[in-house]
Amino acid sequence: MAVITMSREIGTGGGLISQMVTNSLNYRLVDKQLIGKVLEQFGILSLNKVYDTTHNIWSLFDSDYRDLIKQLNKTLLAFAKLDNTVIIGRGGFLVLQDYQNVLHVLLRAPLEHRIRNAMQTEQIPDILEAEKVVRHSDEVRESFLQTFHNVSANSAQFFSLVIDTSRVPLHLAARWIMEAAKEIDRQSIPPERNSLNAEVDPVLLKTVREVLKIQD
Repeated sequence: MAVITMSREIGTGGGLISQMVTNSLNYRLVDKQLIGKVLEQFGILSLNKVYDTTHNIWSLFDSDYRDLIKQLNKTLLAFAKLDNTVIIGRGGFLVLQDYQNVLHVLLRAPLEHRIRNAMQTEQIPDILEAEKVVRHSDEVRESFLQTFHNVSANSAQFFSLVIDTSRVPLHLAARWIMEAAKEIDRQSIPPERNSLNAEVDPVLLKTVREVLKIQD
């Protein structure tokens, strides 16, 4: 089965779409909490703090940051090796770019639309506060990807499917993603371009399986 990476701007309905996709396809949903649990087993306790902070070029010279990103990327690959997975954010669309069994999805929408959605999903009563939250989320997402991957967060060329959820209903967006994943399943993919065959540290893979509660 395919692997799906889902990158989403805040306020695009990404949470609901990812749930619809994982429930319908019987996939595993890998979010920041699960990724964080794996990293904790390797002594990395600050992923969310690092991800939610704006960075600059000097972050690249911080050995703690470099080690964290290196382990994060290995962890994303380990999740992808297990297949039948939706991976949310954390640069997964770049880490897994070379694998043909991976569908890369970007959910986006105009700022005003996202601000009003965020008022509901994040339970923010004030529109100015909601705008502040949305703009900050955009800033830290862009900062993370620019600093550690040298790409813009919304560079469409890295994605298989880009959906504007202000124009496309969420249920239809989910259906498009599922149909695209099923089409990948029908393709013949060279073994070296399939994440199922990726080389992953066995200890890391065992940890990922334990976090996902997958029995051998």
